[in-house]
Amino acid sequence: MKSSIFIPYLLRDGAILQRNQENRFWGYTGSEQEVTLSYEEIILKTKSDEKGYFDIILPAHEVSESIDFKISTVDAEIVLKDICFGDVFLLGGQSNMQLWMERLKTRYPNEIKQAQNPWIRYFEVPQEPSFDNIKTELTSGQWKRAIGEELKNLSGIGYFFAKEKFSEDGVPIGLITTAVGGTPLNAWLSEESLTKFNSLPPSYNALKNKEYLKEIQNLDKFYQDNYQKLCEETDEGLHQSWQDPNFDDRNWPEISLSETWNEKYTFPGTLWLRKKLEISDEFIGKEGELRFGTMTDADVIYVNGKKIGNTDYKYPPRNYKISKLTKSFTIAIRLKIYNAPGGITHSKPHILLVGENRLDLNHGWKIRRSSTLPERYKEYFINYEPTGLYNGMIATLQKLKFAAILWYQGESDAGSPQNYGPRFRELIESWRKLFKQPNLPFLYVQLPNCDTEKEADWARLREEQKEGLKISRTAMVVTIGDGEDDDLHPLNKKDVAHKLLNAYHNVKLFPNGYCTGPLAKEAIQAKKNVIILSFETFGKKFSVEENKAFELFQGGHSYKIRDYSQVEEQIILELPTSLSLHQPDAKIRYDWSNAPQAFIWNEEGYPASPFELNIQ
Repeated sequence: MKSSIFIPYLLRDGAILQRNQENRFWGYTGSEQEVTLSYEEIILKTKSDEKGYFDIILPAHEVSESIDFKISTVDAEIVLKDICFGDVFLLGGQSNMQLWMERLKTRYPNEIKQAQNPWIRYFEVPQEPSFDNIKTELTSGQWKRAIGEELKNLSGIGYFFAKEKFSEDGVPIGLITTAVGGTPLNAWLSEESLTKFNSLPPSYNALKNKEYLKEIQNLDKFYQDNYQKLCEETDEGLHQSWQDPNFDDRNWPEISLSETWNEKYTFPGTLWLRKKLEISDEFIGKEGELRFGTMTDADVIYVNGKKIGNTDYKYPPRNYKISKLTKSFTIAIRLKIYNAPGGITHSKPHILLVGENRLDLNHGWKIRRSSTLPERYKEYFINYEPTGLYNGMIATLQKLKFAAILWYQGESDAGSPQNYGPRFRELIESWRKLFKQPNLPFLYVQLPNCDTEKEADWARLREEQKEGLKISRTAMVVTIGDGEDDDLHPLNKKDVAHKLLNAYHNVKLFPNGYCTGPLAKEAIQAKKNVIILSFETFGKKFSVEENKAFELFQGGHSYKIRDYSQVEEQIILELPTSLSLHQPDAKIRYDWSNAPQAFIWNEEGYPASPFELNIQ
């Protein structure tokens, strides 16, 4: 019987392997067969074990494009096309690392159609959590080029990082993407790691029972389906066709999208909004696009009674095309609020875009509530459970070699940031151990400014993220100012990618931990009312803006400190005479809020990391 050869998905056509390092090449064939791998002038041989597994060490190879690999046994042969040696980066974290180019097209409208570089490629690791075993192989996947339609699904940060790096050195780049939206840190840690921190939930072992998992997923689906059914059944507007352009809404109250709504419109249930619009003759027959920003929670939008788009959860921007504009038409929004406070994000633009023209849609909306519902329980996501994505995604990559890891995560842990720092350090060290690369650069994004997550403590989470810098060859990217106060998913991914590339270059120059902006080290009480702040500046000059305020926090109270000056790499704070340091817990804080504005910058224009320092 002829045997076949199975090559893992990670190593198939178009793969990028890490240059200048030995790489493993493995696969499966018949039991105890001689396997030959040949490419260029190189011929490597090994023998499969009794289960058919074979593993070959490829010698370190300099940068190279489009090599064909031939793998053969006595009765089978496979040719893998277009293998490159370049730089391979692992992209990890949650939705802001995952945020794909298609979602960024309003910010970067020409990137997708202009992308023509076949040497930037990516491999999306399937989202398959595992609890009862640590997976060693993927069940699917393929290498794709960051060109045209295929670029749409690639991480924006990953793409802009790769694009800029390639323009510097021309080295082919492979991006292994593993980021999954909404995931807490514990999903990416092993059982062994979480046991060290006593961070496994009491019910953890039940997750290893597939029947149990299926049952909780089915129960959640049953609940969510019934909640949606209730939404449909109780929606008066749906049954009376409030989307109909001829529906009489004269007696409805009026509202503006750019103002904060009365509470009666923000609790759970369904709302309908309607607006009649008349446009200039020059726009008739043209394509238009409605842009409404984000909404809490789900929407369906109609134009002249015809549905033009819908979104089922609150985070994506609502951008919907109207194929052919008419002189007058009616827009109807059916808004489903699952959890208070709901509504349409008032600080976002609400416009009709026709070419370069932006027609304001903020005012003159009719509104009416069509149902009231109980709060909806959060949907259950198996991806959020501890260890699942480490076992099912990260562990499958353990035979690869990388140039660096790029990480952006923390939003899902900001609600309970305690103990994040030590677990984050454990993640860095355990991944390096898994990949057998003890000095693998780990570059990560400190959370930006964002004010939508009112119950979360982003300031504390940012402070915890600094723990990563206690490990060698790590770098932290400060992104205060790169976020959007009214959006969990800021679109400015190009600047973040540029800072990550800055970190990649500098992590080698500052192997004991690098930060893109000034990093506060200590606060010392020099005199009764004088505090000296010292900074690590990584070879860059820095400056502090005038007429801003630091914060003294002591005894549970906060005091503004507005009298300060700079002397070289120190900032001297002078407390008012009415204020004394009388508490042992006194601290100095800078930018200590969810959505701060930076006022300390280095000469490159990069902001200082927010801080909280005990006064010594």
